[in-house]
Amino acid sequence: MADTVVVAEEVGEVSTGYRFSWGLAFVGGVVATAVTFFLLTLGSGVGLLLVHPLTRGAAAVPAFLTGGAIYFFVAQAFGFAVGGHLAGRLLGFEAETPEQEDFRAGAHGLAAWAVTVLATLTMLALAGLTVASTGASTAALYGVTPAAVKTQATPTAYLVDQLFRPAKGGAVQASPGSVAARAEAGRILDAGLAHGEQISAPDHARLTALTAAEAGLSEDEASTRIDRLQSDVQAATRKAADIARKTASYASLWAAFSLLFGGLVATGAAILARHQDDRQALGRR
Repeated sequence: MADTVVVAEEVGEVSTGYRFSWGLAFVGGVVATAVTFFLLTLGSGVGLLLVHPLTRGAAAVPAFLTGGAIYFFVAQAFGFAVGGHLAGRLLGFEAETPEQEDFRAGAHGLAAWAVTVLATLTMLALAGLTVASTGASTAALYGVTPAAVKTQATPTAYLVDQLFRPAKGGAVQASPGSVAARAEAGRILDAGLAHGEQISAPDHARLTALTAAEAGLSEDEASTRIDRLQSDVQAATRKAADIARKTASYASLWAAFSLLFGGLVATGAAILARHQDDRQALGRR
């Protein structure tokens, strides 16, 4: 009786999956960055900005969920979806379980999201350095110093007008030293505003004397007017700083939330792209 010998081919070791390609991650990130940048630029061109402060006279709270903020959220999500989908479709077949394939696709989508975030931060940093360098060069070219810019931007002329307004029922009297008095009062206010809106005691005394002489007030009335004006300026400055702080806080929170959602979108888009690719491959069979 003859023995039957069965020769079995040696089966290679099955791949455990998780093959990662940084090239695909960078491709997805670059595409996501380009799409997001294009959409945000288009939105800015039609006035869809991230945060709009409320109109003058309203409460010191910036508008948050504006059309621009929603557009920013959607534009980022769409850009991440495109990048994640592209990375998922380009992955190709690998001997692995469905769970491994989903993990591999999701990892590429998440990596594409990370590349997009890092590329955006790099562009913002380079843009900030360019603007700062250009501004400094222009200021040096025209001999403009930061102190001069602050002095020109401070509306001290209007403050001087407020201080030198004549007493109730009084008439405006132009004295020979009015121009010099106004100039000196403006310099005192500039110095005070440049140091936290605080006028030093010697400057306060000199400003009181100038105000009393020009406005026809007693020194006590002039001092009271100066204190009231200084208090109003401090309140306005605090209000402006509070609006800027809240605006920056809201913008940062909204940007962080949109980035987090974008990471989920990029990961999900890559996984769905692999499922679509698998369905098409089965259909061709």
